[in-house]
Amino acid sequence: MKPLERTRVFLVGEGENELGSRAGAPAYQSDKHPGVLFTLLSRVQPNGWVVGGAREWKSIRKYQARGAAHEDTHHVLGAALDAKEAGCDVLAFSRDIDRDPARREAIAEGIRRVSSSLSSPPEVIGGVAAPALEGWILALLGEKATEELSPLRAQAMLAAKGMMPDDGAAMVRVAEDADLDAV
Repeated sequence: MKPLERTRVFLVGEGENELGSRAGAPAYQSDKHPGVLFTLLSRVQPNGWVVGGAREWKSIRKYQARGAAHEDTHHVLGAALDAKEAGCDVLAFSRDIDRDPARREAIAEGIRRVSSSLSSPPEVIGGVAAPALEGWILALLGEKATEELSPLRAQAMLAAKGMMPDDGAAMVRVAEDADLDAV
């Protein structure tokens, strides 16, 4: 009997909080410690997919696209190309807005351009974390209007809850336990 085909997903994030032990050079990546992206995807779709590759934003090749001015538009296109080259069906990512007000639109522009820039492109599920991943975690903890916070305020609110911004394992626990229907 032929095994069921599983959807291959390519993950892209800022670092270990999003990617867990999939952060860093591909030769050293593992499934040992999941990141927030893997955990949230597993909560939404528990079966039928595997991680086919992962990359940090800082290591994405900038795809050269005509008319694109913002580097994050190029980053999204480069991430889609990396996903395609890894044989993945889906590109899943989060990108912190941080302090770049143009980033949200640049990411959206990159997503819009994927299908016209690549032949047989991967499906894209992703977007910006406002103001950063810490805002998503606060929202999962029940905080409202977290997208209005500054990155520093979001970090301070997490610290007030006993969670340090670089504690990826604690963020994963929040993602595992959160009521996703309440967000």
